[in-house]
Amino acid sequence: MNMLILFASFLGLMALGLPVALSMGASSFLYILLFTDVSPLVVMQQTISGVNNYVLLAAPFFIMAGALMQQGGISKRLVRFCLSLVGHFTGGLAIVVVVACAFFAAMSGSAIATTAAIGGIMIPEMYNRGYDQDFACALTATSGIFGPLIPPSIVMVLYAVNANQSVGTMLIAGAGPGFMMVLCTGLLAIWICRRNGWKGTGHFDIREVWNSFKDAVWAILTPLIILGGIYSGIFTATEAAAVACFYAAFVGLFVYRELNFKSLIETLGGAMKSTGNVMLIVASSCAFSFVLAREHVATIATDFMMDLTASRAVFLIFLIILMLITGCFVDASPAVMVLAPILAPMAEQYGVSLVHLGAVMVCATSIGMITPPLGMNMYMAAQIGGRPIHRVIPATLPFIAATTIGLIIVTFVPQISLWLPSFMR
Repeated sequence: MNMLILFASFLGLMALGLPVALSMGASSFLYILLFTDVSPLVVMQQTISGVNNYVLLAAPFFIMAGALMQQGGISKRLVRFCLSLVGHFTGGLAIVVVVACAFFAAMSGSAIATTAAIGGIMIPEMYNRGYDQDFACALTATSGIFGPLIPPSIVMVLYAVNANQSVGTMLIAGAGPGFMMVLCTGLLAIWICRRNGWKGTGHFDIREVWNSFKDAVWAILTPLIILGGIYSGIFTATEAAAVACFYAAFVGLFVYRELNFKSLIETLGGAMKSTGNVMLIVASSCAFSFVLAREHVATIATDFMMDLTASRAVFLIFLIILMLITGCFVDASPAVMVLAPILAPMAEQYGVSLVHLGAVMVCATSIGMITPPLGMNMYMAAQIGGRPIHRVIPATLPFIAATTIGLIIVTFVPQISLWLPSFMR
């Protein structure tokens, strides 16, 4: 009964409009104050100890690197390169959105940043080329969800910390599910474009491909440096994040020269604000997890689930439904951080790898970025495109269905997420 009050107070505070971080912290404080003999100072101790973790340095560094890449001219060069490759196909601009978002996701690690960076360029261009405006917004919003999946991923870092997994392993584990989402989104986009007769632009020109590649090569090298360094063991995931920041600043300032020291300070200031938001969520989730651990919620939930069914397939179906519903109301980072300590013991009982569990959880909560009522990517794309959100939502529904099919495939074919990490052992 007491735990129901904890979750009810958490959801109730969120419903009143309180930020997720404050809702978790306040509900944890109230629970400890009312139902335990533990000092309320424990809440403060848990929040401080929660962020005092070397591994967590990767998150603010990746946030900072993503902000520098977004402002440093990388996104428009990626778009030009992708346009030279696939722009001439039927639905060429739609394919460009998908491919460019995949490239940018491999640098930023953020769904919102990916949507904003590529959407700001491609949504107006798709309008000018006669594409349906709501389709353009829906496609861009959906393509943005590659950010938390294709490494580097901020959400994967947070899951790794909470589930006691290697950050490098979890980052690599997101590649397979990420490209599955790219495939599902791209195929649906091509089918819709063919049905509506939206043709490509121009024709294939190898000289343009080469010129745009030379212009974008510094941008394309970014994920190779990050993932190559982690995969080869040259540096850890945290060190890779720091290298990405230095590289992004260098390229923006001295190669593309679209950053100056004034804009650099402004960009770093925005990244610091985003980091503060993430770290508040991390800190408050640690207090929330302390309460869950003290009340043995994970053990109780595992015993209940095992009594209910011994089937691994049923557990995976339950996992998909739970995470999809959670993603509708809670952002990916807090959802993963709150539920990982509860679901990890369950997964182990059913023989599900914790690496695979993380891939499924992040994949499902990413779909929540385009699912009402939260759907932050939808709101971002609608704002960029100047469209009312109630018009964008129906256009997004086919993409929700397509990515959910991708999620089911990822869930029941674990090698999609485990194949690449297996080479790191």
